[in-house]
Amino acid sequence: MNWEPFVLAPTGEYSDSPRSIQSLEGIGDRLRAAAFAEIQAREAFLWAADRFDDATPELKQAWRSLAKAEDKHLHWLLDRMTELKISVSDRRVSDRLFLSLMSCKTAREFALFMAGAEERGQRAGQRFHQNLLTIDPITAKIFEKIAEEETAHIALASRHFPETSFEFKAV
Repeated sequence: MNWEPFVLAPTGEYSDSPRSIQSLEGIGDRLRAAAFAEIQAREAFLWAADRFDDATPELKQAWRSLAKAEDKHLHWLLDRMTELKISVSDRRVSDRLFLSLMSCKTAREFALFMAGAEERGQRAGQRFHQNLLTIDPITAKIFEKIAEEETAHIALASRHFPETSFEFKAV
């Protein structure tokens, strides 16, 4: 997978630690991490739609639609980084999320895993929104909007697998 312009940490390693959210660099770290999560989710949804024979056509179409939503979020974040003159490639990111998603063996497992990842992303977005309100209200609003839209992404798993109790995997 070509993740350019992101710079990948070696396989199995974590991203570079985020700096203080009180600094432009720290805001950039959160934007970069969120943008990389969005691109990983986009690619994973497309992969899953092509990969899982046990997924219904409706679910596969939903995944393709969510890939478009993830791409929209990615561009909101990258555009904000450009506005703030923050380089995407200044710090390393980790593809652990993508690799974990690729390990899923069934549509159900993928949907549950992705819902868990989306839920964690939603909580982070809400936290960043609150923490950035007085520092950078424009970036705060972007995180708020993405967190709001994640609700529909999370609900997809329970809609297609209603019999499942949702104990999400950690990455």
